[in-house]
Amino acid sequence: MRSIAAVLLLALPGIPASAQEPSPPTVDEIMKQVEVEMAKVKDYTAIMYKQERFVDKLGPVEKMSIKFASPFKVYIKFLTVHKGREAIYVRGRNSNEAKVHKGSFPDLTVNLDPRGSMAMEGNHHPVTDFGLDNTMRVARKNLATARKHGEGEFSVTDGGLIDGKATWRIESKFPRGGYFTTAKDDETLWHIADRTGQDMYVIMYCNRKNYDEPDDPDEGDKVFIPRYYGGRSEFFLEKKTLMPLKVTTWDWDGKMYETYEYHDLKLNVGLSRKDFDPDNKAYDF
Repeated sequence: MRSIAAVLLLALPGIPASAQEPSPPTVDEIMKQVEVEMAKVKDYTAIMYKQERFVDKLGPVEKMSIKFASPFKVYIKFLTVHKGREAIYVRGRNSNEAKVHKGSFPDLTVNLDPRGSMAMEGNHHPVTDFGLDNTMRVARKNLATARKHGEGEFSVTDGGLIDGKATWRIESKFPRGGYFTTAKDDETLWHIADRTGQDMYVIMYCNRKNYDEPDDPDEGDKVFIPRYYGGRSEFFLEKKTLMPLKVTTWDWDGKMYETYEYHDLKLNVGLSRKDFDPDNKAYDF
């Protein structure tokens, strides 16, 4: 027989009458709602941790302070590895180049092509692909492709706490697969990525026996285009906001390809033009 205290506890708002946990949403339900929640985000700040694989070697874990606002504006300050380095990119400003200073002697401020070799050194992605929405765009594309081909495995489970926040864990597995395309005259891997809709560095990674720079292909080369962005991925989304707090991708041989984690994520904090101005006296440009 239940005690009076137990009966009163179960009657309180938010306390389920049954001890059984509700079933988690499906991956399709979550992805649909993610789009709704992302549309509400105008800007955010966070501490970001990044680690990426280059050929067969994992790079170091990098820690950086980030600011992002719509329409597309990015500010990044490196807190480790390239400590003191800052970068600002605002779409449509500065001839669509990133303004960067390296934070060490001689600390010169330069304008860089986001896809150029200097800007891409030690990076899988150009700054033009930065942001939470772009991260989820890759996930949505993988899901849509898997549904189209009737393949892939997906699961949604409780993800525990990330940075003290309750999460859903989405695990996806994708088979090897893809096709070959023929490189045209003067085509780089960037051109091929734009033409095929696949990420440039993923293409280069899957063709790493032949290419280690985007401009390596010659006319007539057969370039493999993977169908998916990796063989397995793991997303931890905050239950309350559905923002990605940790995202990890592995290749088809089980090697970790890249991982990103966001701590102290704050949404819609009211960032201004000054936050993306290199003349801001709080910055060191």
